[in-house]
Amino acid sequence: MNSIAKQSLCCPLMTMAQRLLGHQPTSQEETRWRVLQAATEVFAEVGYHAATTREICRRAEVNLASIHYHFGDKAELYREVFRLPFLNECNTFATLDITQTSLQEALHAFYVWLFPVDADEDPMLQLFLRLHSREEAEPSGVLGDALTKSFQPNHQQLQAFLCREFGLKKPDLEVDRLTFCLAGLATVYFHGGRGAVEEFAPQLVKGKKAREVMVTRLVEYAMALVAAEQKQRAARAKK
Repeated sequence: MNSIAKQSLCCPLMTMAQRLLGHQPTSQEETRWRVLQAATEVFAEVGYHAATTREICRRAEVNLASIHYHFGDKAELYREVFRLPFLNECNTFATLDITQTSLQEALHAFYVWLFPVDADEDPMLQLFLRLHSREEAEPSGVLGDALTKSFQPNHQQLQAFLCREFGLKKPDLEVDRLTFCLAGLATVYFHGGRGAVEEFAPQLVKGKKAREVMVTRLVEYAMALVAAEQKQRAARAKK
């Protein structure tokens, strides 16, 4: 077993790091990603306030100075963990070629990212889901606009696809309205409404097949909303 394979067993993020960096991580880079892995685990288990840098460093097998060197402090480390799902490695939607991708394909990529169908099989996705759920239940107060800024490329990409469909050079008020509607179709299953879904209709989110069906239906709902907006625009144009 080679060194990167050994690293991947104890740090699932290491394979992602290698692909993002384009080379096998150096010693310092490896330390940074091991800290991110350990921090994701600890924050997901006990939340921001109960997590200690000592426990994170113990799991990462690094000294306490490593967090200060690579991230500054615990708050910035927490924000960096929340940025992980927005990296290109995890987020194919933001990198789609708008000239080569149909709206239906784009929406499918968008909803697969927002509502991952492989969450049961991917340990990191499970950690991210737990992390978001814990942040919803016990707000840390340190994220600020970190999530908003991280989501911005996806928001702008979705608006770009809608502007293309409607023949617009830039988003107007209705595109703004529709963009949030399309995102809102999925976020209820992933963010604040997840508890209600699991309580009232758990069959919607349990298992890969159920989530695959949900993604397919979300795309259909979204396409219907876009078609309705196109119809409204056509009617206004006639008037």
